[in-house]
Amino acid sequence: MKIKLLINYYYHRFISLWWGLLIIGLIIPSILPLFRHDFFHMHDYTHVARLYEMDKAIKDGHFPMRWSKDLGWGYGMPLFNFYAPLPYYFAEIFHLLGFTFLDSIKICFGATFFIAFLGMFLLAKKLWGNLGGILSGLAFVYSPYRSVDFYVRGALGELFGISLIPLSIWAIWQLIEKRTPKKLVIATLAMACLFLSHTVLTLIVIPVMLFIATFFIIINKKRIKGCFYFITSFLLSLSLSSFFLLPAFFEKKFTQVNKLTEGFSYYGHHFLYWRQFLSGTWGYGGSVDSIPDGISFHLGKLHLLLAIITLLCSIVYFFTKKKIDKRGLTVLFFFFLGFGCAFLSTYKAKPIWDALPLMAYIQFPWRFNSFIIVFLGFLIGGSYYYLQKLNTKIAIIFLILLIGIFLKLNIRYFKPEAYIDSSLLYYTDETLIKKQMSGIIPDYIPLWVKLVPQIIPEKDYEIISGDPYVEVKESKTQKLALEISSQDKSRILLNRFYFPGWEASINNKKVSFDYQENNGIIGFNLPAGNLSLTLEFKPTKIRLISDIISLTSLLILGGIFVSRKKIS
Repeated sequence: MKIKLLINYYYHRFISLWWGLLIIGLIIPSILPLFRHDFFHMHDYTHVARLYEMDKAIKDGHFPMRWSKDLGWGYGMPLFNFYAPLPYYFAEIFHLLGFTFLDSIKICFGATFFIAFLGMFLLAKKLWGNLGGILSGLAFVYSPYRSVDFYVRGALGELFGISLIPLSIWAIWQLIEKRTPKKLVIATLAMACLFLSHTVLTLIVIPVMLFIATFFIIINKKRIKGCFYFITSFLLSLSLSSFFLLPAFFEKKFTQVNKLTEGFSYYGHHFLYWRQFLSGTWGYGGSVDSIPDGISFHLGKLHLLLAIITLLCSIVYFFTKKKIDKRGLTVLFFFFLGFGCAFLSTYKAKPIWDALPLMAYIQFPWRFNSFIIVFLGFLIGGSYYYLQKLNTKIAIIFLILLIGIFLKLNIRYFKPEAYIDSSLLYYTDETLIKKQMSGIIPDYIPLWVKLVPQIIPEKDYEIISGDPYVEVKESKTQKLALEISSQDKSRILLNRFYFPGWEASINNKKVSFDYQENNGIIGFNLPAGNLSLTLEFKPTKIRLISDIISLTSLLILGGIFVSRKKIS
């Protein structure tokens, strides 16, 4: 008996391994360009520079990372105080393991495809079984919009966030159904990672996730307990990510973030027409206020057809059985939720955008495609499930053919426009980052910087008057220490843009400084004598509070996981 059980165990392990290798083989064609030694042009080619700045901050002991030393034309910028950091944390792990900056970013991009499949497989498996889950997972991976986000836009954070959406929905669903501490921890971590992946996407994620959770709670029998567990998990996920979310929200008034909603980024220029969901010329240009766009936002005709087939099958099932089960309700819910997201992407929804000012920060209405492709991917697995109910053999043949057709139709989108010498754009040279990248990433320049600096600073300081002797003792991301000796009064500028958190001391005594008349550059009027001048970037009250909240939430979450005791 034991031998039979052992054989059965290893047999299932072998089958699982075989399926895993097959799925990896089916996903790899979508990311083959990553295996080349060079790279390709994309709209956002700043990722290597961002990772370089994060790596420098970590090695300088600046954690959690908020300040970038080289961006802002060499005067610094609070980049990671506002730009969602998780994809770069992920990439930094691989860089610390020995990979180059570029290869670490490539790994991060590639990982999103496997995360996307895993999350969608787990989600779709709940209704459609293993094979239906595999179909949904591959359909999601090969969604044309995912190719747009990667090979055209290069939107690493958004792609990372999109890939985590199915995993988060699955985790919430599991939690509401089973209500265990383990499920609570998984759901909390999944949602927190989603919030930390892309700042703008979070504006869409939070209301949609609340809507989805409400649906799961309603169709679940133990509604009060399900609601309690979800609310606990949701609040913990917000608390866990508060070290980023709270400062990003409350300190944005100190930046020029309003530029993110003006000009090209004004949402009114980027609404879609309904026909754009069905077709569009594939290209590598930009979004414009008309048709055709420089890129396509179509969802895939086969994706839409199979999702509609699933909807029709669930309706036929209702009229046949004369009842609506949870499966049918879930199909209807996700279909109409996807339709609602599509509506919000079109010109017809402009009055809603005009009435809700916060939506302006979403910038591009077509960002709702991020959720539409999740719902489509989920529904597609149902086409196999309902056919399997009629004839298993035909359903398996249908599944194999369908996977082949998906790859045949969509693999043409998963390639770059052209390859380039990676050193042309993806560089880690500090001077090039200061000169070239600063103009590409001006989003979070401090409010007091009125004019673009015409000179890139070669030193950490500039003497304006007097003749002091200055020696730089320490120059880090978050700290600048100088030894100054002068027989007369002098004036000196420290080449750092002011932002709340910068504090200065002379001979260990806190001193004030000026910046508003210096285009945001920190300046000092110094007395004669020997002085030790130190400038440090310290936590503000809101950052300190949010860091404490995140740390406390992490400890609570760890306690829940270790104890495994029910919380209700």
